[in-house]
Amino acid sequence: MTSELNTQNSKLLFPVSDLTWDKFIYPRGSKSDKTISAYVEALEIGAQFPPIRIQRVLNYTDADGNEIIEVTIILDGIHRWFAFKEKGIKEIAAVEWKDRPIDYEKNKTALLLESAKYNTSHGDRLSSNDKKRVARDIASTDPECKWTESALAEKLGVIQQTVNTWISDIRARQKASRNTTIIRLSRLGWSQEKIAEVVGLDRSVISKNVQNTKISDMHTLLAQGHDMEYIARHYNMDLPLAWALRLEGKTDQEKFKELGWGLRTWDQWSFNECDERFGDDWPGRIPAQLIAHTLFFFTKPGDLVLDPMAGGGVVSDVCLLFERKCQAFDLTTRDNRPEIQYHYWDPQKWTWPVTKKPDLIFFDPPYYIKKEKAYREKANEKAPSISSCTREEYERFFEGFFTLAHKQSKETTRMAFLNADWRDFESTPASKEKPDKSITIFDYHRLLSKTGWETIHRIECPLSSERLSGNQVQRMQDKRILGTVGRTLLIAKRS
Repeated sequence: MTSELNTQNSKLLFPVSDLTWDKFIYPRGSKSDKTISAYVEALEIGAQFPPIRIQRVLNYTDADGNEIIEVTIILDGIHRWFAFKEKGIKEIAAVEWKDRPIDYEKNKTALLLESAKYNTSHGDRLSSNDKKRVARDIASTDPECKWTESALAEKLGVIQQTVNTWISDIRARQKASRNTTIIRLSRLGWSQEKIAEVVGLDRSVISKNVQNTKISDMHTLLAQGHDMEYIARHYNMDLPLAWALRLEGKTDQEKFKELGWGLRTWDQWSFNECDERFGDDWPGRIPAQLIAHTLFFFTKPGDLVLDPMAGGGVVSDVCLLFERKCQAFDLTTRDNRPEIQYHYWDPQKWTWPVTKKPDLIFFDPPYYIKKEKAYREKANEKAPSISSCTREEYERFFEGFFTLAHKQSKETTRMAFLNADWRDFESTPASKEKPDKSITIFDYHRLLSKTGWETIHRIECPLSSERLSGNQVQRMQDKRILGTVGRTLLIAKRS
């Protein structure tokens, strides 16, 4: 690069070929070929143009996904730059915004607004639609509202009320989303300090939102014939939280009745379908009714439940419904599940992330190699799913986890362990199955006993046989194959 001066806001000559047009920070919907042609004609008769505005940035990724250490992007003067390129002019007068390179990712919004500011006062001025698009793009990527309406108005050259009109719906959704997160985490037993870290707000704001949870017109909406899906949308909250607020204060038995779940008082819990209202679509998803029964018989309101492999979040949803606290962990985290924290249960270096000793551990791990591919896609190479383990590694994992859980639990803690037999039956006649290819509920029972847990209940929770097609059943009959639809919930206490 050759330059006459290299200080902030001083004009310099910059090689045209070394400049980059970044479409993200370009405030217009598109460039104008008509304007470029007019500038080319002006250059042909010797017209002089004011310098363009540029900025050097670090940690930049181009349109092809290539990472570049440093690049110079154009903030203002795209049409002049295109005209110079078309005329074959090698250098263009430019002024730097900052006299030092800045981090691109950390300053994207500021760069966009600076570019917009320049384009409100000269050249092809930004249209109202361009300004509105910029304001909405920024608001959508600014859930913490760091850019106020007044700041956006100043940069875009409009009054604050105009910006309010443009982005009010976005801010309303963001506020509702934050409030939903605050209420959900608070009811699951999170401290206000921890919630503040997650949502990026002061603790005082968290406290105020928790105290001001108002759903006074929910019963009015129900009386008007609106269903719970409508009510959840009305309050901009997730459906499980809406149900939890509706059923707040009712007894566990009343909640079973309101949800339409029959309450089993025997040791066989047969639920053929998952209740789609609770938990996400996830590999190995289990019925919310099964968890609700476990909470009913083995916990009381206010107890803390640990979900070490949370998956689709059905355990935390049911804890929310039945007013139990919950700490949930998984290899996969996502925005719609703020209560699920990342944790890898590393068998080489066991760590315990739970802040309090739980009253119940609801442990629903992968059933050996069943759904191995689906779980592998959710995990990663550095923290693989246990469904990818060999049989020996799989057993060692449970022995290690049960031992760790025993050390970190109270005398009254219960372990609810859900699993099923895994046998090599898919193409093998029952009489020819090899035990070393299988892991059964007896193996889990042995590992629990070995690590200090005493099994006190065995509850059968069978899988639906309808998952097997008629053709599969006929083939199994012809080859004398004995399939598996059994699933067992072991309840254990510290011995």
